[in-house]
This record gives sequence, structure tokens and C-alpha cells, in this order.
Amino acid sequence: MPLPRGSVRAAYPGTCPACFKDYGKGEVITKAGESWGHPGCAPRQMSAAEREFARNKAAIERGETFRSRKPSDWRLGSSPSNTRPAR
Repeated sequence: MPLPRGSVRAAYPGTCPACFKDYGKGEVITKAGESWGHPGCAPRQMSAAEREFARNKAAIERGETFRSRKPSDWRLGSSPSNTRPAR
């Protein structure tokens, strides 16, 4: 069975830096921060789409979206033809 991408079998026993549990020689390990540890303890890398989604969500939560647009001239219950004169 092939190993997950970015993983190797441990050449010697060690300790996972994230959960501080030991792993034995021959166990599957991957990079967890600066050192090696359990694959489940390693932080997951986000895809480009997930990073863009996170940036857009943060911008919306900060109120940066649509900031440059002027406020609507529509009056409640009126059609666009009954609006105030353009500014």
C-alpha cells in the first residue's frame, strides 16, 4: 500500500511535536511544523480555492465589500423611475 503524499516511514523512534506521543520505528510520519510527527497531527495545507474563500470571507466580515459603491436612490415602495434626482 503506498504512503500518503509527503509521508515516510520512521527510520528511528521519536516523539510527535504536536501531541507529544511516541512513534516507533517503521510507523508512517509526516512533517508537523519544524519536525516530524503523526499524519493526523500535522496542520492541513489549504488549497488555493480555500485560501481565496477565507480572504473573501474576512473581507466581508470587515465590511470592505461594496464600500466604494454609492448608496441606493430607490425609495421604499417606489420604482426606479420615481427616485430622487441623481447626485
